[in-house]
Amino acid sequence: MRSSLGGVWVVFRRELTTVGRTPGYAVLAVGLLVVLGGLVAVGGGGATGFVPAVVDLLLPTEVLVPLLAVVLGYRALYADAASGELAVIRTYPVSAVAYVLGVLLARTVALFALVGGPFALVGAYVWLTAAPDTGIFATHAGVDSPVLFVRFVALVVPFGAAYLSLSAAVSTIATSRRSAVALGVLALLAGILGGDLAVLRSLSAGASPSGIAESIAFTPNGAFRGLVFEHVIGVAFAPEGGFVDTGRAVASLVGWCLLGAAAAVAAVAFGSRVDVAVERLRGRLGR
Repeated sequence: MRSSLGGVWVVFRRELTTVGRTPGYAVLAVGLLVVLGGLVAVGGGGATGFVPAVVDLLLPTEVLVPLLAVVLGYRALYADAASGELAVIRTYPVSAVAYVLGVLLARTVALFALVGGPFALVGAYVWLTAAPDTGIFATHAGVDSPVLFVRFVALVVPFGAAYLSLSAAVSTIATSRRSAVALGVLALLAGILGGDLAVLRSLSAGASPSGIAESIAFTPNGAFRGLVFEHVIGVAFAPEGGFVDTGRAVASLVGWCLLGAAAAVAAVAFGSRVDVAVERLRGRLGR
């Protein structure tokens, strides 16, 4: 147990150092801050309150945060495999589980810093520019509060972590940097558009809206959106709630994170055996 944790810690520190030495990630964080700040300023949410600011940012967040997560994850595991470093790492007492967990934990910490920083600055901007009565902490429904904005940011992190985990898992089957980019974009589009397109198709086929509301939480975007409406926007405008089942939505985000991690572990642990089997099969067919 102690050796496994030690392996995770070694990989975690190595991966965090790698991220810290990549200036492109800091540029992405600055770009995210510019976009979020511009949206709040143009949309008027910054002058109105925290909940209106969340309304302005919700849809862009559903696109920008997954995009940043995919950028962090699409080469997270592929790069080591392509450079041969993964084979070297596996010669040490580091299991596939420890390796994948170390990489994903480091990338998640980086995601928290790159996303949390811009959102925190936007929240500070809203605090300084909103009307005086929005600075009062909510003690009852209908009162705007910075606590609601903190809730929103807290939900952004597991939402992004789900995409980070899935994109890292997808990267394990990439054969080149170009294919890693293509697979990452495919995972991004499937996550962002797949759930909503499925909902529209179900509604056009005559499905019950109440049933759609229950099933939408199974997609990362649907779960995140439902939780924001339930615990941030709804607190001020619809305190009766009922937008989404909280337990189901949280389980969905956690489940997507675990699914990506499990797929990545399986690929790292058995990928070489699969490659050998494929090459043998090709050799036999070539004869």
